[in-house]
Amino acid sequence: MEYHIDDVHIRYTLPEDGKNLKEWLLEPGVLRWFPMDNEAEIDDAVRHWIYYYRYRSSLTAVYDGEPVGIATFYPQAYKKLKHQAQLSIMVSPKHRNLKIGEKLMSHLIHLAKTQFQIELLHLEVYEENPAYSFYKRLGFLEFGRQSHWVREADGKPRGRIFMERFI
Repeated sequence: MEYHIDDVHIRYTLPEDGKNLKEWLLEPGVLRWFPMDNEAEIDDAVRHWIYYYRYRSSLTAVYDGEPVGIATFYPQAYKKLKHQAQLSIMVSPKHRNLKIGEKLMSHLIHLAKTQFQIELLHLEVYEENPAYSFYKRLGFLEFGRQSHWVREADGKPRGRIFMERFI
């Protein structure tokens, strides 16, 4: 595949982008890093994630006419919390390690800061998730852990890491 990061365009997320997000979540091995367990739970998560297109706080990376990544932050309704927001990002498994996530996060951070006056972004990531190093490279710092966040089908608990970045 001949590819150049300048060929990736960032636009506001559209409701129909949920179809792609669901496809990515259904790919083998992907749910290892997410709390969803079945298609009904995936549908619910996709609805929640895509819902924020209404606030224009969700961006989609497009390559060759197809969505290849989605990043969303969740603006707060309460005045005392409006300075901060949680974010989620996912890049299509076959388009990872091509700098798409970095471009998407750069645009999302710019949007959060300039259009929503967000000062602090935070996220959560499973322990052992390779995305942890990606977030660190982008300047996110760990501020806490929860050791028994989910219980997998085999009965083993998995933890999560809380990270944040002032922007």
